[in-house]
Amino acid sequence: MESSAAEQLAAIADARAAVADRLVTPWWYHPALGLLVGAYVVAFGIGNSAARLAAGVCFAGGCVLLVKAYKRQTGVWVSGLDAGRASRWAIAMGAMLGVIALAAVAIGRYSDLRWPVWALAIAGFAGTVLLGRQFDRALRAQLRAAA
Repeated sequence: MESSAAEQLAAIADARAAVADRLVTPWWYHPALGLLVGAYVVAFGIGNSAARLAAGVCFAGGCVLLVKAYKRQTGVWVSGLDAGRASRWAIAMGAMLGVIALAAVAIGRYSDLRWPVWALAIAGFAGTVLLGRQFDRALRAQLRAAA
């Protein structure tokens, strides 16, 4: 009976390791998400209400398309909020986007300067790529460690 339990645990460990190996994000995923973030930030900082609404719709639609493309490429999807300890990176990305978007709105509303909004958009792009890659590494390491 013990060998059967050990075999089952080994099979589970092998399955987790296989999933970790499949969770290799395509090279274009995080830059594409970063571009969506950057466009969202620019629209919120410089645009009017219609531009903000359009940017929100495009951002949401773009995220849905990215999820579908990721699933098609890897065969699996793990929500950033359901990823155990790796979720801290997804939460950090969401917090970063919130702070950058609010700063862009404040700059757009209370000043005539446009370059800071563009700088925030670039920061949002870079932060999305960096934090997204950290999330991927943490998730794969977590899956392998549990194996």
